[in-house]
Amino acid sequence: MSFNDMPDLGPFLRPDAQRYHEECIRLSREAVTRTRSVLDIPYGSDFFHKLDIFLPNDAGLKNLPVLVFMHGGAWRNGFKEWFGYMAPPLVTLPAILISPNYRLAPNVKLPTQLDDCCATLRWVYSNIAAHGGDPNRIFVGGHSAGGHLASLMSLRPQRLTALGMPHDLIKGCFALSAGFNMERVSIHPDRAPLLDLLLESSDDGTSSSPIKFVKGNRVPFHIVYGTHDLRELIDDNKQMIDRLQREGCTVEHYLLDGCSHFDTSIACGDPNGVWVQTVRRWMASERSANLPV
Repeated sequence: MSFNDMPDLGPFLRPDAQRYHEECIRLSREAVTRTRSVLDIPYGSDFFHKLDIFLPNDAGLKNLPVLVFMHGGAWRNGFKEWFGYMAPPLVTLPAILISPNYRLAPNVKLPTQLDDCCATLRWVYSNIAAHGGDPNRIFVGGHSAGGHLASLMSLRPQRLTALGMPHDLIKGCFALSAGFNMERVSIHPDRAPLLDLLLESSDDGTSSSPIKFVKGNRVPFHIVYGTHDLRELIDDNKQMIDRLQREGCTVEHYLLDGCSHFDTSIACGDPNGVWVQTVRRWMASERSANLPV
């Protein structure tokens, strides 16, 4: 893992994010020493077009479920190296975890980040069988900005089919402390300057809002946020859960008691935690279209 090849992306949006960054790196450095992995695989031509794969110890396993998990960082910061610590409790299912990088603001604007995540999925769909994965058992997820991007991919499958992937490629979406509405009229005033970095125009706010694409959705959603999460995200999550439920699709959700925005992410490394147990249960299902079981 390229712990020594993470460029300086400038200050974090939130002051407590530096502590989170350091904890993620500490935990992931430890996890990578005890997890079989293939690191820094290119999926495109840009420096950030790389992904890490974490695998079960038994190299002979085949047809394994796959989770592609996108990092957060307010679309302008963050690294794939943050999420190696998630691997140990997932690869023992057995399953495969993939952590990708994607290009960031202000160098690029939405939907470029989304395009990169879709390109990651195209690489996974085309190549994961060589690593023991099943291209028909792909799940996506992400924390914060990563959860937003995972949700957009799940709810806008036309972007996947345009790249040669099946309409029903994604078998489930794990959105963790994610934002679902990017319209300027809906976002918290403190976060409005972020939209100037992310969006070319106000119309892009609508096209980048997962909550605007729930109609007819059949991808199962697992939505989690913390009781001490960002205030605007709590409201966002409640509205998203309601919209999905009204569509009649599968949606599981819960609050992580006492958790802040960054605590929810760290909880993903707890093998006995409810998030890990739910992800394992969903990925183990042979009837993913009818999740949960």
